[in-house]
Parts: sequence; C-alpha cells; structure tokens
Amino acid sequence: MNLKKGFITALSLSLMLLSGCQSAPAPTAPPEPIIDSESVSFRFNDFTYERPDLDAINALLDQGLALCAQTGKEQELLALYDEIMAKCKELEVMDTLASIKSDMDLSDEYYEGEVNTLDNFYTKFDNRMNTLTGEILASEYKDAFTERWGEEFIKRYEINSKLNSPAIEALSEKETELIQQYSKALVADYTTEYKGKTVGLNDLDFTDSNVSEPYYAIYEQKNKVLGELYRELIQVRMEIAHTLGYESYTDYAYDLLGRDFTKEDAAAFADKVKASLSKLYAAIDDQYYYDISDAKADITVMIEDSIPYLYERLQAEFPKEMQEALNFMLASDTYILDNRPSMMQAGYSTILNGYGPYMFINTSAYRDASTLFHEFGHYNNFYLMHESIWNDGNNLDLAEVHSQGLEVLMMESYEEMYGKNAELMKIDLLQNLVNSVLQGCVEDEFQQRVYANPDMTLDEINQLHGDLYEQYFGYPVYYEWIEIHHHFETPFYYISYATSAISALEIWRDAVIDRSKALDTYQKLSHFTLNVDYLDALSQAGMSNPFSSDIVDEIADTLAKEIKLK
Repeated sequence: MNLKKGFITALSLSLMLLSGCQSAPAPTAPPEPIIDSESVSFRFNDFTYERPDLDAINALLDQGLALCAQTGKEQELLALYDEIMAKCKELEVMDTLASIKSDMDLSDEYYEGEVNTLDNFYTKFDNRMNTLTGEILASEYKDAFTERWGEEFIKRYEINSKLNSPAIEALSEKETELIQQYSKALVADYTTEYKGKTVGLNDLDFTDSNVSEPYYAIYEQKNKVLGELYRELIQVRMEIAHTLGYESYTDYAYDLLGRDFTKEDAAAFADKVKASLSKLYAAIDDQYYYDISDAKADITVMIEDSIPYLYERLQAEFPKEMQEALNFMLASDTYILDNRPSMMQAGYSTILNGYGPYMFINTSAYRDASTLFHEFGHYNNFYLMHESIWNDGNNLDLAEVHSQGLEVLMMESYEEMYGKNAELMKIDLLQNLVNSVLQGCVEDEFQQRVYANPDMTLDEINQLHGDLYEQYFGYPVYYEWIEIHHHFETPFYYISYATSAISALEIWRDAVIDRSKALDTYQKLSHFTLNVDYLDALSQAGMSNPFSSDIVDEIADTLAKEIKLK
C-alpha cells in the first residue's frame, strides 16, 4: 500500500451511486464572502507542475549521512535536516498535484508517468529518511536532534521505520503499476450485445424487465479484467508483509493505516452490526423504498447546486473558520465537480501541503448533495491542518467522522433544499449511513477472508463476496465489488466507513436531543487533525467507543423510533 508518509487521502464510498438529487430552487448566490477572493494568493488553476530535482534530494541525504560520521557538525546537520524536510514538502506537493492532474484525465500519459516516478521515488526517499534519522539518533547528535524535533517525532519515526524498507521497494513499484492499471481499466468501455445493439452500462434501461441479462454480461466481463488485477495485487501485498516480518497482510495494513484497534476488534464490531442493523436496514428499505424513489425523482437540486446551502448553514451555526475554508475553496479553485471524459470515477479530498486542500468529485458517479457535504467535511479538516512534515499522519477513522458528521448536521437545511420531500431525504441519508456501517463491515470481512486465503481463484473471491453480502444485506453481490477502488488502492480502508458512520450517527442522535451539544462535539472532533488516535479523539470529545460500548444497539433503537418503523 503506497501511502505517502502515512498520510491518507479521504475517499468517498464507491458503490453509493445515489440517483437523482434534490426540490426547491437553490439560492441564486452564496452570502457575502468571509474573505475577499482577491486576497487569496494561491489559485489551483495557476499552479504549475514541475518535477522536483530528485538527484538533488538524494545528494542532500548523502550529505546528511556523511555529517553523521563527523564530529562537531551539529548546526550543519540540523540545518541540513531542515532543508531535506523542505524538499520533502515540495516532493509531496508535486506528487499530489500530478496525481490530481492524472485523475482529471486518466488518458494523460505524462501525468501518469510523473505519478509513477514520484510515488516510486517517495518510497525510496522514505527509506532513506528512516536510515538518516536512525544514524542521527545513534550519533553524538541525538540529544540536539531530539530537542529540535521532539520525542513524538522520534516515536513516529520508530513506527514508520517498521512499515517500510529498501527490501520492498521493487514490490512497491509493482503495486503502484498495478493500481495504475486498475484505474485505467476501471473507466474502459465494457459492452455486450443486447437486442441487436452494442450496449454499455450507461445504455441500459433499468425499467426493462430483462435488463439483468446485459447488466451481468457486462459486469462479468469487467470483473474478470479487474478481478485478475486484484489477485495480482494480493500476491504482491502478501510478499510486502512477509518481507517486513508480518505473518498477516491484514495486520500490516491496519498498522500502516495507524489504527488503534485490531482486526479482531473489527470482526467483533461486525458481529454487533449484523445483529443490530441488518434487519433494521431491510425494514427501512421495505417501508420507504418507493417513497424515497418518488421523492428523488421529484428533486432538482444537483450536487453543483448545493454549495449555497452549505454556505448558509455554515454562517448560521458553524465556526467562522469553516466559513473561511469554504470561501477559500471557491476563491482558490481548489475543487472540481465534473464528469469529463476519462476522469477518474471517484470522490475524494486531499491536501497540497502548505497550500491548501483539494476536493475532487466525478459528478457522473456522485450526484447527491450529501456527497459535497461529505467531502467538505474532509476539506475543512485539511484546511485546519495547514501543513505537515515527513512522518505526520492523519487518522482515517476520525477523518470519516469529519465528513459523515457534517452530512448529518446539514440535515437542518433539508426543508429549504427539499421542501415536501425533506423528511424522506432525511430518512434516505440515515439509511445511507446505516448502509455505510454495513458495507464497511462486509468489505472488511471480505478482505480479511481474502488475505487469509490469498490463493483463492477469482470465482471463489466472487462467491465469497456474494455470500457475505447476503449475510449483511439479504441479497448477494457477486461481481460489482471491483468498482470499490479502495480494495485496490487502499486495502482495509473500508472499515473506517463503518466505525465513523456509527460515530456520525451518534452525533445525529445527540442532535435530536440537543443540537447545540452535537454541534459542539463536531467542532471538537473537526479540530483533531494530525497524529491523533480515533478512540482517544472520541474520548476527548465525550463520545462512545464503538467497540466496547452499546452504542450500536442504542443507535438502532433511536433510528427505529425516529424513522417510525412499523
């Protein structure tokens, strides 16, 4: 898994393709900006990519190692380390910029090549930074270095050094190559013959009672291509874990993601979820499916129209710095809402270190306004982050509370957005969050089982996914799991949608009782940015531990009452 400096880009769920969006016309314009657009010094559209001087970075590392072997070079070494840190920041920024440019057009071979070059270089750079830091700590400069960078920095180094090694560099390059192959294969055309015509997924009429025939013919074809890439990735990742001394790739991935809970905790949590939420989800679906479908068909507010509603809600209830984050996003062009050809089918937020966040949403894959609210929760947290250094890391489980928590708090604007359909759209969002919990658990269990049996055939993998999905949702999904890019790009990410959705639903439950308390809780959580543990942040914000508490059952009870299930 190629995560630069343990820093995690926040991604939206791939299978939550919400049809139709929202009633009542959007406000014609957002309120008066918090800051003047002319005062924004950084504009994404004016930002130019330039490959960093990789040879110069290596030369600095060589110089640092040479200084470690000399005496009386304390000031020179500390100054050099600062310079390397600055070069690291430049490397990260340009790597992220190239990645965004590549995602905007997956057919662009130049940026694909740059991402590949910089990702592979970063893996080597990370190893060399571990080596240099280790040499400094073993030298006469240890005390001065510790005073300069602090004990926490050194603890992060000690953890990081176990998660990377020169011995896995070739494997990491192969992993990056396979991920790039997946991204391109994901957006390729897959077709079949139906009623005398060549059709793709976008050509299918789902009111046709026989549409399942071409649908599954196309997905079997797509699954075969992407599924075999997945099997290759499994083998590469197993070798990475074993090379680093891990018996289990799952344990390695959980450590790499900075989890403060184990795969066993996740499995026990999944058992609670199955027992409390599977039937509840089915009951909501049975009672409201057609009403919600009719409401969505009546709704006209699209994802692009939702920014003014977000602006107004932030002004009404949220800290001024959140308003500033949105204004910065609009003034600096650090977002894209588009469905241009060859654009990566994803929604995510990331950060150009030291410059600001960036929001990326493919509107052919994500149409619902709640996706924008979700991604802005990430964007705001990145905005508060400002800048990070080499071995800083954000917490994935907490990051998803930032996004999903904002989604539930934005329900306060639904009457204005959706009019007569507001209540049904609230139920739809709550059901989607329950879906997030269930899907997070089922995909994590799926991955745990696959990596525990890495020689499974593709047919066996598909059957496993179908069987597990039926346990959680009551019906099988055999082929479509290949659409979830997290499986390919960031294994074991998905359980974070479950843990965080439970925490977001706790914020919703609190808002039902005392909205001001829920807003205060969310504000506390959104200010946790770098180097913080999920469970510790929950504790500091006065929230429940999803693994040791009864919060899953409590939320299930509140949902059943508020949604008025029969």
